[in-house]
Amino acid sequence: MTHMSHQVTPKTRRSFIGHLRAAIARLSPTEQRVVEVLLADTNHIAQSSAMAIAQAANTSSATVVRTTQKLGYPGYNALRNDVIRFSMQEPLSATDTGGAPVDAAPDVMDHVFLTAVEELQTASDTLDRQQFADAVEVLDAAQKIVFIGSGESSMPAQEAALRFMMYGRDAVAPTDVLQQQFGARLLTSHDALVAVSYSGANKHTLEAVETARISRVPVIGITSTARSPLAELTDMLLVMASPTPVSEPLIGRIAHSLVLNGLNQAVLRNQQPQAFGPSDALADVFARTLTEQQDK
Repeated sequence: MTHMSHQVTPKTRRSFIGHLRAAIARLSPTEQRVVEVLLADTNHIAQSSAMAIAQAANTSSATVVRTTQKLGYPGYNALRNDVIRFSMQEPLSATDTGGAPVDAAPDVMDHVFLTAVEELQTASDTLDRQQFADAVEVLDAAQKIVFIGSGESSMPAQEAALRFMMYGRDAVAPTDVLQQQFGARLLTSHDALVAVSYSGANKHTLEAVETARISRVPVIGITSTARSPLAELTDMLLVMASPTPVSEPLIGRIAHSLVLNGLNQAVLRNQQPQAFGPSDALADVFARTLTEQQDK
């Protein structure tokens, strides 16, 4: 199955690193070695020729050029020019490779929030916008949507289902693994399944996806890495990669919630103006629930 049909142009050094990491799964083993050499020391790229990268990856210069083309560049020199430009704009710090910060912020919370903003921007840069647009089209046309997520991915899936339900859509997010299996099996090609998995390797999530594929159900995968079993099973893959392994779990959870919210908002934009807001059928439910909460 083909993913990443729309190439993402990195905007910063950090998004460049996330871009490389997100692309690994769609490359051949030899091309993956080239990317691993590039990631090993991004500072060294500016001084390295294609031949030098090829020798380090135990391959040919032609493979290096082919790899950079699959990454969205005309050739290796264009990739190197981007790295040089990034170096002039923002020198790479130790935190970009998972080490301790060189100059720790005087205020811990300032440092935490500033880092989170940078990391989330990187996640956004690595998101394939064409895959996102395709996912919106599928969800907009779906008669029923099942969101699947286990462990820490369960809550984002449930929140997403609730958002879609609030606007009158038939959406569910079963938490029991058997319910996930049954729900996925009852879907048809006119429905959609959204699988959320940080690692892309959760056993229960993969089983639900495989079950849905029996009926040719369109599957949208949301994960933090394209190098995963989930990537091989989805029709649309929404990857939000982080440039540092240290930050991946936290940033991944936030990024997944944001992209799910983005899918919901994008689908709403395709609806008629009067369709915005909770459906009439649910309005009384919200009113009654709020009244009961206030009376407690």
